[in-house]
Amino acid sequence: MEFKKILTALLLEMDRLNVPYAIVGAVAMGFWGVRRDTMDIDFLARSIDREKITAVMKGLGYDHTVSSTFADQFVHLIRDMGSVDFLYTKKEKGIIESSRILMGLDGKAIHVALPEDIIGMKLESIRNNPKREMKDWADIQSIVEVLADDLDWEKIKDYCKITGREDAYERILGFR
Repeated sequence: MEFKKILTALLLEMDRLNVPYAIVGAVAMGFWGVRRDTMDIDFLARSIDREKITAVMKGLGYDHTVSSTFADQFVHLIRDMGSVDFLYTKKEKGIIESSRILMGLDGKAIHVALPEDIIGMKLESIRNNPKREMKDWADIQSIVEVLADDLDWEKIKDYCKITGREDAYERILGFR
């Protein structure tokens, strides 16, 4: 998958249309130094921008293959352009606004979700889709192993409470 080409095209369009976003998932983990193979790019965006995003993706040659209340998946006709997933939030303030602007792609600013927010999203994913549990726990473990001393542990504890997984906090601490 040609991540650099895809990200460059997408970010130019998102900026042009003033669509706030945060990169999440494995690509975001990579920006924080946590490596995991992936076949797609995941974005978090506001649900009010869904129509703009769909128009951008179709304009870039992507087919809208999966749609649900909270997510869209787009796949390009050219296999090397891969797939792009958008998760949507109705919140005006949250992960997108707390994302960190990192430099990448030839000095281009990229909004990347904080590691604690990625952990929170993984906990939510475990709650919503038990089939992903092993993969999501492995991602949480990798994040903690690489970034343990730099994580906001109170924020992680709050995510455990929010997702109804208070028991998960001790398990996450054990990855240190």
